[in-house]
Amino acid sequence: MEFIYSIFVVCFGLILGSFFNVLIWRLPRHESIVRPPSHCPRCNRPIRPWENIPVASYLLLGGKCKGCGQKISLLYPFVELATAGTSLLLWHTVAASCSSNWFHNVHLALQCFTLLLMIPVTVIDIRHLIIPDAITLPLLGAALVVSFFPGDTTPFQSVAGGIVGGGTLFGIGWLGKIIFRKDAMGWGDIMLLAAVGALWGPKVALLTFFFGSLTATLGAIILALLHRLNADHYIPFGPFLALGLWVAVLAGDLLVTSYMKFVSGLFFGGY
Repeated sequence: MEFIYSIFVVCFGLILGSFFNVLIWRLPRHESIVRPPSHCPRCNRPIRPWENIPVASYLLLGGKCKGCGQKISLLYPFVELATAGTSLLLWHTVAASCSSNWFHNVHLALQCFTLLLMIPVTVIDIRHLIIPDAITLPLLGAALVVSFFPGDTTPFQSVAGGIVGGGTLFGIGWLGKIIFRKDAMGWGDIMLLAAVGALWGPKVALLTFFFGSLTATLGAIILALLHRLNADHYIPFGPFLALGLWVAVLAGDLLVTSYMKFVSGLFFGGY
Protein backbone atom coordinates (compact mmCIF):
# COMPACT_ATOMS: atom_id res chain seq x y z
CA MET A 1 0.00 0.00 0.00
CA GLU A 2 2.89 2.37 0.77
CA PHE A 3 4.18 1.84 -2.78
CA ILE A 4 0.78 2.75 -4.24
CA TYR A 5 0.68 5.92 -2.16
CA SER A 6 4.19 6.82 -3.36
CA ILE A 7 3.18 6.36 -7.01
CA PHE A 8 0.14 8.58 -6.45
CA VAL A 9 2.30 11.28 -4.81
CA VAL A 10 4.82 11.20 -7.68
CA CYS A 11 2.01 11.56 -10.25
CA PHE A 12 0.55 14.43 -8.26
CA GLY A 13 3.99 16.06 -8.12
CA LEU A 14 4.44 15.77 -11.88
CA ILE A 15 1.07 17.41 -12.52
CA LEU A 16 1.81 20.15 -9.98
CA GLY A 17 5.20 20.66 -11.62
CA SER A 18 3.47 21.19 -14.95
CA PHE A 19 1.35 23.88 -13.30
CA PHE A 20 4.51 25.43 -11.83
CA ASN A 21 5.89 25.72 -15.37
CA VAL A 22 2.83 27.80 -16.23
CA LEU A 23 3.56 30.09 -13.28
CA ILE A 24 7.23 30.38 -14.25
CA TRP A 25 6.40 31.44 -17.81
CA ARG A 26 3.31 33.59 -17.33
CA LEU A 27 3.55 35.43 -13.99
CA PRO A 28 6.68 37.48 -14.85
CA ARG A 29 4.93 38.49 -18.07
CA HIS A 30 1.75 39.48 -16.19
CA GLU A 31 -0.28 36.94 -18.16
CA SER A 32 -3.30 35.01 -16.94
CA ILE A 33 -2.52 31.51 -15.72
CA VAL A 34 -5.95 30.36 -16.95
CA ARG A 35 -6.34 31.79 -20.45
CA PRO A 36 -5.34 31.19 -23.15
CA PRO A 37 -4.74 27.44 -22.97
CA SER A 38 -1.18 26.13 -23.18
CA HIS A 39 0.46 26.97 -26.50
CA CYS A 40 3.84 27.25 -28.16
CA PRO A 41 5.30 30.71 -27.41
CA ARG A 42 6.81 30.86 -30.90
CA CYS A 43 4.06 29.71 -33.29
CA ASN A 44 1.10 29.95 -30.84
CA ARG A 45 -0.02 26.46 -31.79
CA PRO A 46 -2.30 25.08 -29.05
CA ILE A 47 -0.75 22.18 -27.14
CA ARG A 48 -2.95 19.11 -27.34
CA PRO A 49 -3.77 17.29 -24.09
CA TRP A 50 -1.65 14.28 -25.11
CA GLU A 51 1.24 16.64 -25.82
CA ASN A 52 1.05 18.08 -22.32
CA ILE A 53 1.74 14.97 -20.25
CA PRO A 54 4.52 15.83 -17.75
CA VAL A 55 7.96 14.54 -18.81
CA ALA A 56 6.50 11.85 -21.10
CA SER A 57 5.36 14.32 -23.77
CA TYR A 58 8.77 16.01 -23.75
CA LEU A 59 10.42 12.69 -24.50
CA LEU A 60 7.87 11.63 -27.13
CA LEU A 61 8.12 14.98 -28.93
CA GLY A 62 11.91 14.85 -28.87
CA GLY A 63 12.08 18.10 -26.95
CA LYS A 64 10.58 20.10 -29.83
CA CYS A 65 7.28 21.77 -30.68
CA LYS A 66 5.29 19.53 -33.04
CA GLY A 67 4.18 22.57 -35.03
CA CYS A 68 7.26 24.71 -35.66
CA GLY A 69 10.08 22.56 -34.33
CA GLN A 70 11.05 25.11 -31.69
CA LYS A 71 13.28 23.49 -29.08
CA ILE A 72 11.56 23.03 -25.70
CA SER A 73 13.69 24.01 -22.73
CA LEU A 74 14.95 21.24 -20.47
CA LEU A 75 13.70 23.38 -17.63
CA TYR A 76 10.16 22.05 -18.19
CA PRO A 77 10.84 18.38 -17.41
CA PHE A 78 13.36 19.40 -14.75
CA VAL A 79 10.74 21.41 -12.84
CA GLU A 80 8.25 18.55 -13.16
CA LEU A 81 10.75 15.96 -11.91
CA ALA A 82 11.98 18.23 -9.12
CA THR A 83 8.40 18.79 -7.95
CA ALA A 84 7.68 15.05 -8.06
CA GLY A 85 10.85 14.27 -6.11
CA THR A 86 10.28 16.87 -3.42
CA SER A 87 6.62 15.85 -3.14
CA LEU A 88 7.74 12.29 -2.43
CA LEU A 89 10.26 13.56 0.11
CA LEU A 90 7.59 15.56 1.91
CA TRP A 91 5.18 12.63 1.85
CA HIS A 92 7.66 10.36 3.61
CA THR A 93 8.66 13.16 5.97
CA VAL A 94 5.26 14.47 7.09
CA ALA A 95 2.95 11.50 6.50
CA ALA A 96 3.22 10.55 10.16
CA SER A 97 1.93 14.03 11.09
CA CYS A 98 -1.28 13.65 9.10
CA SER A 99 -4.54 13.29 10.98
CA SER A 100 -7.50 11.12 10.01
CA ASN A 101 -9.58 14.30 10.28
CA TRP A 102 -9.00 16.37 7.13
CA PHE A 103 -9.84 19.55 9.04
CA HIS A 104 -6.67 19.08 11.07
CA ASN A 105 -4.55 18.71 7.91
CA VAL A 106 -5.38 22.05 6.24
CA HIS A 107 -2.51 23.90 7.92
CA LEU A 108 -0.04 21.10 7.15
CA ALA A 109 -1.20 20.91 3.54
CA LEU A 110 -0.56 24.63 2.99
CA GLN A 111 2.88 24.29 4.56
CA CYS A 112 3.75 21.44 2.19
CA PHE A 113 2.40 23.36 -0.82
CA THR A 114 4.46 26.39 0.21
CA LEU A 115 7.63 24.31 0.36
CA LEU A 116 6.93 23.01 -3.14
CA LEU A 117 6.09 26.54 -4.30
CA MET A 118 9.72 27.46 -3.61
CA ILE A 119 10.58 25.74 -6.91
CA PRO A 120 8.86 28.28 -9.20
CA VAL A 121 9.86 31.09 -6.82
CA THR A 122 13.50 30.09 -7.26
CA VAL A 123 13.34 29.82 -11.05
CA ILE A 124 11.46 33.10 -11.49
CA ASP A 125 13.83 35.03 -9.23
CA ILE A 126 16.92 33.63 -10.97
CA ARG A 127 15.52 34.45 -14.41
CA HIS A 128 13.78 37.77 -13.77
CA LEU A 129 15.09 39.00 -10.38
CA ILE A 130 11.54 39.26 -9.02
CA ILE A 131 9.19 37.29 -6.79
CA PRO A 132 5.69 38.11 -8.08
CA ASP A 133 3.07 39.54 -5.73
CA ALA A 134 0.70 37.06 -7.37
CA ILE A 135 2.53 34.39 -5.37
CA THR A 136 3.44 36.10 -2.10
CA LEU A 137 0.26 38.07 -1.36
CA PRO A 138 -2.21 35.17 -1.73
CA LEU A 139 0.21 33.00 0.25
CA LEU A 140 0.36 35.56 3.06
CA GLY A 141 -3.43 35.85 3.14
CA ALA A 142 -3.89 32.07 3.13
CA ALA A 143 -1.34 31.70 5.95
CA LEU A 144 -3.27 34.13 8.15
CA VAL A 145 -6.54 32.34 7.41
CA VAL A 146 -5.30 28.81 8.15
CA SER A 147 -3.86 29.97 11.47
CA PHE A 148 -7.45 29.65 12.71
CA PHE A 149 -7.38 25.96 11.81
CA PRO A 150 -5.85 23.33 14.12
CA GLY A 151 -2.07 23.34 13.71
CA ASP A 152 1.25 24.47 15.12
CA THR A 153 0.63 28.20 14.56
CA THR A 154 -2.00 30.25 16.39
CA PRO A 155 -3.43 33.47 14.91
CA PHE A 156 -1.23 35.50 17.28
CA GLN A 157 1.89 33.57 16.25
CA SER A 158 0.90 33.98 12.61
CA VAL A 159 0.65 37.76 12.86
CA ALA A 160 3.84 37.93 14.93
CA GLY A 161 5.65 35.71 12.44
CA GLY A 162 4.57 37.86 9.51
CA ILE A 163 5.79 40.99 11.27
CA VAL A 164 9.08 39.41 12.33
CA GLY A 165 9.76 37.87 8.92
CA GLY A 166 8.78 40.82 6.77
CA GLY A 167 10.04 43.37 9.28
CA THR A 168 13.49 41.80 9.48
CA LEU A 169 14.08 42.04 5.74
CA PHE A 170 12.42 45.45 5.51
CA GLY A 171 14.76 46.78 8.21
CA ILE A 172 17.82 45.30 6.53
CA GLY A 173 16.73 46.71 3.19
CA TRP A 174 16.18 50.15 4.74
CA LEU A 175 19.64 50.15 6.35
CA GLY A 176 21.21 48.84 3.15
CA LYS A 177 19.67 51.62 1.12
CA ILE A 178 21.05 54.22 3.52
CA ILE A 179 24.53 52.68 3.54
CA PHE A 180 24.88 51.69 -0.12
CA ARG A 181 22.50 54.33 -1.55
CA LYS A 182 20.64 51.73 -3.61
CA ASP A 183 17.97 49.09 -3.05
CA ALA A 184 19.44 46.30 -0.94
CA MET A 185 16.35 44.11 -0.60
CA GLY A 186 13.52 43.36 -3.00
CA TRP A 187 9.85 43.72 -2.04
CA GLY A 188 9.24 40.15 -3.16
CA ASP A 189 11.83 38.86 -0.66
CA ILE A 190 10.19 40.85 2.13
CA MET A 191 6.72 39.54 1.36
CA LEU A 192 7.98 35.97 0.94
CA LEU A 193 9.55 35.91 4.40
CA ALA A 194 6.45 37.60 5.83
CA ALA A 195 4.34 34.77 4.37
CA VAL A 196 6.75 32.18 5.78
CA GLY A 197 6.52 33.79 9.21
CA ALA A 198 2.73 33.92 9.04
CA LEU A 199 2.57 30.23 8.15
CA TRP A 200 5.19 28.80 10.51
CA GLY A 201 5.65 31.52 13.14
CA PRO A 202 8.58 33.78 14.16
CA LYS A 203 11.03 30.95 14.92
CA VAL A 204 10.98 29.43 11.43
CA ALA A 205 11.02 32.92 9.86
CA LEU A 206 14.24 33.77 11.70
CA LEU A 207 15.79 30.38 10.95
CA THR A 208 14.87 30.79 7.28
CA PHE A 209 16.53 34.19 7.25
CA PHE A 210 19.63 32.83 9.01
CA PHE A 211 20.12 29.80 6.77
CA GLY A 212 19.20 31.84 3.68
CA SER A 213 21.74 34.54 4.55
CA LEU A 214 24.41 31.94 5.28
CA THR A 215 23.97 30.16 1.95
CA ALA A 216 23.68 33.49 0.10
CA THR A 217 27.00 34.59 1.57
CA LEU A 218 28.66 31.35 0.52
CA GLY A 219 27.09 31.68 -2.93
CA ALA A 220 28.34 35.26 -3.31
CA ILE A 221 31.88 34.23 -2.32
CA ILE A 222 31.88 31.42 -4.89
CA LEU A 223 30.51 33.72 -7.62
CA ALA A 224 33.12 36.35 -6.75
CA LEU A 225 35.93 33.79 -6.97
CA LEU A 226 34.61 32.68 -10.34
CA HIS A 227 34.22 36.32 -11.47
CA ARG A 228 30.53 35.73 -12.16
CA LEU A 229 29.07 38.61 -10.12
CA ASN A 230 27.55 41.45 -12.13
CA ALA A 231 28.72 45.04 -11.84
CA ASP A 232 26.22 45.82 -9.08
CA HIS A 233 27.22 42.69 -7.12
CA TYR A 234 23.53 41.76 -7.02
CA ILE A 235 22.34 38.20 -6.60
CA PRO A 236 18.71 37.08 -6.21
CA PHE A 237 17.94 36.34 -2.56
CA GLY A 238 14.76 34.35 -3.23
CA PRO A 239 16.51 31.05 -4.07
CA PHE A 240 18.50 31.25 -0.85
CA LEU A 241 15.40 32.04 1.19
CA ALA A 242 13.76 29.02 -0.44
CA LEU A 243 16.70 26.81 0.49
CA GLY A 244 16.77 28.34 3.96
CA LEU A 245 13.09 27.51 4.44
CA TRP A 246 13.61 23.87 3.52
CA VAL A 247 16.55 23.60 5.90
CA ALA A 248 14.67 25.40 8.68
CA VAL A 249 11.59 23.18 8.38
CA LEU A 250 13.27 19.81 7.89
CA ALA A 251 16.44 20.20 9.95
CA GLY A 252 16.33 23.56 11.76
CA ASP A 253 15.77 22.23 15.28
CA LEU A 254 18.38 19.49 14.83
CA LEU A 255 21.01 21.91 13.54
CA VAL A 256 20.36 24.46 16.29
CA THR A 257 20.47 21.78 18.99
CA SER A 258 23.69 20.31 17.57
CA TYR A 259 25.28 23.75 17.39
CA MET A 260 24.33 24.57 20.98
CA LYS A 261 25.78 21.25 22.17
CA PHE A 262 28.97 21.98 20.25
CA VAL A 263 29.28 25.44 21.77
CA SER A 264 28.50 24.09 25.22
CA GLY A 265 31.15 21.40 24.89
CA LEU A 266 33.65 23.90 23.50
CA PHE A 267 33.34 26.46 26.27
CA PHE A 268 31.91 24.56 29.21
CA GLY A 269 33.12 21.04 28.68
CA GLY A 270 29.61 19.80 28.02
CA TYR A 271 28.22 21.16 31.32
